[in-house]
Amino acid sequence: MAPDFKSRITIRTVRLFFIVLLIIPWLRVAGQTPVKKGNLKVVVTQIKGNSGQVAFYLFDSGDGFPMKTGKALKSGYVKTTGSTAEYTFRDITAGDYAVFVFHDADNDKKLKTNFVGMPREGMGVSNNAKGHFGPPKFEDAMFGFKNPGQVITISLVYL
Repeated sequence: MAPDFKSRITIRTVRLFFIVLLIIPWLRVAGQTPVKKGNLKVVVTQIKGNSGQVAFYLFDSGDGFPMKTGKALKSGYVKTTGSTAEYTFRDITAGDYAVFVFHDADNDKKLKTNFVGMPREGMGVSNNAKGHFGPPKFEDAMFGFKNPGQVITISLVYL
């Protein structure tokens, strides 16, 4: 016995429904733009003296910024050879970040501070943000990383 007209329409509708269910997730993935990645070059200026190194720390949140460098997303060090230094963070995903740098004059990978916590080595953050009765806040130092070859400049401050 052949299926009647009504049951053929129902079978077609069910098949079409399942095909659409299979295609929708694929369309979502195909429509997404790939996450951009690139390199961020950080140029540090106003370094005093040729001793030691400059430490670079990239943060993707305010958690630990800037003093808890162990919470940084990435870090790097460059030997001090003059009044400027630069470091490139590689394979950075587009997003919001803040950078903390300091002149590690004694190569111990720690920012020296006095008894009240004020830095004894030159330091700076992205946007050259200043702190008020403490270190700068992540929100003040935050910048959008959008361009694969973006460059930012930070001036060191010695207190």
